Amino acid sequence: MNKCALFIPRPGDNYNMICRGYVMALRAMGWRVYVEDPKTKLGCRSIIEKHGISFIFTHSRYGVRQLPIDIINKNDVTVFVDVLPLNDDELTIDGAYEMAHSDEPDVLNQVNSLVLHTKIEKHLWDSYFKTWLENYDIVHLPAAADIMNALPDTCSPMVDMAMIANFANKQGVMKYVIEPLCRRIDLLGYSYAGFGDEIWARAGLSYQGHMLLCGNNFANIYANAAVCPNVHTEQQVKLNALINERSFMISLCGGIQISDNPLTGRYLSDSSEFASSITDYINKVIKSIECQHDRFDRIRVGVKHVANNHTYFNRLRDLFDVAAFTGLCDEIEKFGNRKAFSHCAEMDAKINLETQGATHG
Repeated sequence: MNKCALFIPRPGDNYNMICRGYVMALRAMGWRVYVEDPKTKLGCRSIIEKHGISFIFTHSRYGVRQLPIDIINKNDVTVFVDVLPLNDDELTIDGAYEMAHSDEPDVLNQVNSLVLHTKIEKHLWDSYFKTWLENYDIVHLPAAADIMNALPDTCSPMVDMAMIANFANKQGVMKYVIEPLCRRIDLLGYSYAGFGDEIWARAGLSYQGHMLLCGNNFANIYANAAVCPNVHTEQQVKLNALINERSFMISLCGGIQISDNPLTGRYLSDSSEFASSITDYINKVIKSIECQHDRFDRIRVGVKHVANNHTYFNRLRDLFDVAAFTGLCDEIEKFGNRKAFSHCAEMDAKINLETQGATHG
C-alpha cells in the first residue's frame, strides 16, 4: 500500500483548518498528501493514476461528484467521505448548501472501500441522516486540533481578550453577543484583538484583519491572551449539533476558553467554560480577565486533555480502525502519542518559564 493520499478540500476558512489538520498529521508521518480540487472525474482519475493514490479524503456535494468509481475500485483506493445531512424533510443546520445531493448514496454505493463520517452529533441522525442510515453505517468524528501547528512562542498574556472568528454566517451572534462584549471590555479599560472577516469592521470594533493559516499564528494568539471567547452559529448551539475546531485548538495552544456551546462540557476539560446566556457569557469573559490566579493550572489541564484525545492523529486512528487498517492504526496511535507527549512537555517548559519569571520578577 502506498502511503499516498488525495485530500479534496471543501471551500471556506473553517474547512481549510480541518483540511490542514488531517494533511499535516499525515505528512508528519512521511505520507505524500496532495491537496487539490480536481474539478472533474477526469482530473481526479489523472491524480490517482499519476501519483498512485491509496486514500481519498473528500466530502458531500462537490467532492463526491469528482470520484471516478471505476478507477478507484481498480486501484483499490479507500475513500473517506465527510457526509452532510440528507433527509426527506430537507432539514438543515447551517443553510441550503449544507445538504448532500440526493443521489450521493447511489453514487457511493458503487465504491468498494468506503468510510462515511460526520461531525454532527448522533442525537440528530434520525432526523438529518435517515436516508444515509438506510444504506450505510456512519462514524461520528468531531473536529479536532492541529497539534502540528499548536506550539506558541510564550504563554504570557499580552492582550486581555483575543478572538478568531468569521461572522458572515452568524451575524446575529456578532450583534447580540460579541458587540456588547467588546463594548463592555472597552468600558472597563481592558484590551481585545479581533481576527476574522470584515464583519468585525462593519460592527465598528477593533479589527486586526484575517488570520492566515500558516505556522503557529493561531497558537500565539490564543496563548498570549488572558481569555479566548469561542462562538458557534445559532443553529449549532440550539440543536447541540456539533463542536467546532477552535474549541479544541484554543485549549491545545494554551488558551483559556469561554464557549457558547453546551457540548463544551462533554469534549473539553476544566480549562474551558460553557456560558448559558449572553449575560453569563459576558460575565465569564470579564471574570477570566480579572481572575488569573489559576491560569497556568487550567492551561496544563486543557493542553494534556486535548493532546491525548482530540488531535487529528486521534481522528485518523478512528478512521483507519473502521476501514480495518490495523497496522496503520497502530502506527498512527504510536506517532500521535509521541507527539502528544512532546507537545505537553514543551508547553509545560514554557509555563514553567512564565511562573519562574512571576516568582522572581
